[in-house]
Amino acid sequence: MKPLIFILTLTIVCFSCKKDNIPGQTVEIYLLENYQFITGKCQIDPDAVTLQDTAIVKNQDILEYDKANYQYSLNDNSMQKIKTLADGTAFAVTVDKQVVYYAILKPSYSSSSCTGSITIDYVGAGNKISMKLGYAGVDLDINDQRNNPKLIATLRNQGKLR
Repeated sequence: MKPLIFILTLTIVCFSCKKDNIPGQTVEIYLLENYQFITGKCQIDPDAVTLQDTAIVKNQDILEYDKANYQYSLNDNSMQKIKTLADGTAFAVTVDKQVVYYAILKPSYSSSSCTGSITIDYVGAGNKISMKLGYAGVDLDINDQRNNPKLIATLRNQGKLR
């Protein structure tokens, strides 16, 4: 009887594990080569996207991720690249080059908002970027994948999760 219970328990545990919790190899941020917004929204249409060939923020450029505050700490080189981009630049956060979510650059000096999307902002004088939900308190219908289980598992596996 005990072996049957053990086998049954093991089977339940194995089948209840989610594949999303299996870590990938790399977390990278790509600029979008081609994209369109969903009509009437500041939201990337996932069916009309092409990533650039090379990540603007490579895996080794990500020093840490603070999941409570949705902030990435980047090396100097990647931070300087981000700061040279225009307001409204579109990005994709990926695990093993598979898109987890899209984001729009909206620095705090921007006079426009982007409701319906995750937005990227610089954080203070340091090398941090913050992933925010569009316009403060307004965007309740965003599919928030900033702490996607596969993303978190990959960062945790690399020792970059805070």
